[in-house]
Amino acid sequence: MPSFMKKLGGCVVRMPLTEPNVERYLEEHPGFLQKYVVTHLSETDVKELYEHWYQAHGRKSSTEKERKRSRTEDERRTSNTKVEPMDTKPSVLDSKHFTRKTSKEEAMDVMPSIETKQKLAQRMYRKTISREGAPILKPYRRSFSDDLINIRSLLPTNLQLPGEPGDEPSARRRSREEWRQLNEPDLMMELVRDIAQDLDLVSLCFKILLNVGILTNGDRCSLFLIFGSGDQRFLVSKLFDVTEDSKLKDMYAHKPIRIPYGKGIVGYVAETGKTVNIADAYQDERFNQAIDIQTGYRTKSILCMPVKNHQGEVVGVAQVINKKDEEGPFTATDEKIFEKYLVFCGIGITNALLFQSSVIMYKRSDSLVLLAHYIFEEQRDMKTLLRRVLKKGLEMFSSSGCRILLLDMPDNSPEGHIIEPTIFPPINQDKFAVCYEVWTGDDIRNKDSGDEYEFNKIINPQDTLALYIAQSTNKTINTTDPGQFPLLPPSLTTATSTATRRLHSGPSRMLVNKVPNEPFEGFSNGITAELMGMDREIKNILAMPIMTENRKVLGVVEIVNKKGEERFDRNDESLFEAFTLFCGLGIYNVINFERLLKANNAQKVVLEILSYHASASQDEVAKIERVEIPTAKQLKILNYEFADMTLSNDETILATLRMFIDLDLINKFQIDNKNLIRWSITVRKNYRDVMYHNWRHGFNVAQMMFAMLTSGEMNKMFSDIEVFALLVGSLCHDIDHRGTTNQFQSLSNSPLANLYSTSFMEYHHFNHFLTISQVEGNNIFKTLDKEDYCKFIELTKATILATDLAVYFRHKTQFQKLVDEESPDWVETSNRNLLRSMMITGCDLSAITKPWEVQRLVAEKIASEFFNQGDLERDIFGQAPAYMMDRSKRDELPKMQVNFIDGICMALYESLEKVNPLFRPLLEGCLANRRNWSNLYERRTSYAEISSANISLSSINTTRVGDLGAIQNQQEEESHESVEG
Repeated sequence: MPSFMKKLGGCVVRMPLTEPNVERYLEEHPGFLQKYVVTHLSETDVKELYEHWYQAHGRKSSTEKERKRSRTEDERRTSNTKVEPMDTKPSVLDSKHFTRKTSKEEAMDVMPSIETKQKLAQRMYRKTISREGAPILKPYRRSFSDDLINIRSLLPTNLQLPGEPGDEPSARRRSREEWRQLNEPDLMMELVRDIAQDLDLVSLCFKILLNVGILTNGDRCSLFLIFGSGDQRFLVSKLFDVTEDSKLKDMYAHKPIRIPYGKGIVGYVAETGKTVNIADAYQDERFNQAIDIQTGYRTKSILCMPVKNHQGEVVGVAQVINKKDEEGPFTATDEKIFEKYLVFCGIGITNALLFQSSVIMYKRSDSLVLLAHYIFEEQRDMKTLLRRVLKKGLEMFSSSGCRILLLDMPDNSPEGHIIEPTIFPPINQDKFAVCYEVWTGDDIRNKDSGDEYEFNKIINPQDTLALYIAQSTNKTINTTDPGQFPLLPPSLTTATSTATRRLHSGPSRMLVNKVPNEPFEGFSNGITAELMGMDREIKNILAMPIMTENRKVLGVVEIVNKKGEERFDRNDESLFEAFTLFCGLGIYNVINFERLLKANNAQKVVLEILSYHASASQDEVAKIERVEIPTAKQLKILNYEFADMTLSNDETILATLRMFIDLDLINKFQIDNKNLIRWSITVRKNYRDVMYHNWRHGFNVAQMMFAMLTSGEMNKMFSDIEVFALLVGSLCHDIDHRGTTNQFQSLSNSPLANLYSTSFMEYHHFNHFLTISQVEGNNIFKTLDKEDYCKFIELTKATILATDLAVYFRHKTQFQKLVDEESPDWVETSNRNLLRSMMITGCDLSAITKPWEVQRLVAEKIASEFFNQGDLERDIFGQAPAYMMDRSKRDELPKMQVNFIDGICMALYESLEKVNPLFRPLLEGCLANRRNWSNLYERRTSYAEISSANISLSSINTTRVGDLGAIQNQQEEESHESVEG
């Protein structure tokens, strides 16, 4: 077999020319390989070798940028590279442990390994693509891997940094027999040099354990590092059971073992700082036999010693078990050399930990800068902001899931409309309104779609844990002993489950760091997916509330399932606090920005209102004051068949006043008569002169409500404040109506559509009612105390919003089931709310119950208003209008009316009649009008024929009251007849 000459131990020996021997020779003499490549290989050969190297490592060819960077590094370092002759004795730096890399190898140093390349791709090149193909998240800056390359240029070239490919120590190390040929000082120096330049904690610990095995001739070695502080310290196995055959690449996949501080042999050494040398492990009660049972390995002797830093503090524990070849227990000599070596190991581990901390701080700072960039770049849309923030959270914490739950913020303030953007809306801490969540990795459910992330928006989520956190931390927590605070369950104050810290100088925020099997008071089975409203497995969770500037809880952030770890560590907790603060800042900015936009739109609407409407003048008020108000019987407003055509505009004001008088609202709420007149006239003037939804419609709805309360005796069922709200809401339910629907407002992108999220017109009617009611001289509610005023405003708002037919359709089935019960409970609050909602809807649609002559005229007005909107949609937006708004379909008005009665009205009045048999005239009127419209449809009566019909009022009112003078004359005649009698 061919051979070559090699110096070994001062002697020249002949070595067989086998592949392992050649590889070892080339590793010990890198200058030879470089010299051979430079002198014997052409440029084409080098390129082919370069490409083969990439293919062998499962990587594509490098980019031009990487090649240029490699050439630059190569040129910069070549001048410092020394080529040793073949027969030169290797120096310490040129030993197989610390061979100075050639320029080619150094160029490869800046190229990430396979694993690092994947991480780089995740951080730098990952791009989430929407279903439409547009990128959702763009990279803000280069990744940390690029910055690590810059850090490399500032440090000595022979340092091994975290994340770099590194060499496999076991592949180039001498055998134990070769090492044992060295004397103790030389051996110690070589092993110290082996670890002196390594800042990668895993690689460093691996080398330490290999060297410990050499020094003590031990079979298996383990290294445990101490984390935490004070009573919260614990040990984690950085590497476990390392043998001389172990590979460095396998160490990165090691799953850490957590050991309580002070428990077991390792815990005892960490706590006391004393060396433990046990000849028979099974005779020591501190020894845990579970590992032997699990692995089948028999532990005999143990040598366990503390690793200390330069200040004498224990930072870890090194453990070696079983002498090789069953040589017996570890000797005093083993302890002595072990202790000497661990002095240097402590320094190396401390340096590596410091460097790791600096890297973590750099990555945290970089992540928070990027997070701040997201927050200030995206303030217009909550969903877009949180999508980006949550994805960044997954990267920052290496987790599979990230969730943000926001508490409900109902807009139920007495002021109603949003005009003061500086006032933060009230927060309902009893439920969450929405949850935004992002998942990736094994926890993603839509893997088949090809998307890298899964983003969800959940309305009204159920998360008991998050709700507990939101409610518990709403109180001020500012204590150094969380166990003394009565609002926190004792299990949440243990060191292994909770960290409670102070935030600046204000109250504390509770941070919950849990795994499913840990006890959690209040939840019998611990933290489960069902508890959090999820269908994914919960492995571990980190949760904290989001606080507002006034220390109120806005929501809760949850990080779920840390990849490859049992739980989130203290670094995660510290970073999570900052992440939560940034989340709160971003959410707060979006909310305020939306409120500012709404305030701007509200201002536009108010200016538009003021430019169109006017308040009642003194002359108008005085004119009404001089007239005696007719009785309800004279005005015929007690009848369900009432028709407003018999009254002039001024007479409708008198009828309005009569309603307040007969319901005794003026006396019960001490309403000023002049203010009531001025308010009534102002309401009338703030109705626009549109075809149907004008003052007359509002007055007719109020009259029907008055008839239900009096003739229908419903005032006996409701409280005074409810009756007051029903009447006021009826009068104002369509104030400032523009003659167009909510759909048209949305289509035209009007300020109203931008101001409100739903029921645009109804919210506007309510807010406009508040606006005119707060004007000096119009406030008829000033005598109400705060509690009654808030309740009145809430009831009036509900009354007006209920006129949106979308609300009726949502409650229709529920109301039908309620009235079908044998004895409905009308005392229960939700049932009363539902009844009031259906009553106002019945009043709003009551034109369908009127005598035929009135119904036909009203239908014509409604159709004309709808057709006008359809014309606008066709002319302005260029789209075909809806069926009922298409003027070309006007001859189908009878069919439209029949469908309207069958689809909406019939079920409504049938249900109301079941509530109160006194409402039967409404159902009968509806049925009669259906028959009439059906007959017209069967005869194919045209719209022109319907419009040209003469309407006689004789069947409605036998006596028409013309104006105020006629009313006064009639009152005088009745008074004269009474005197004569």
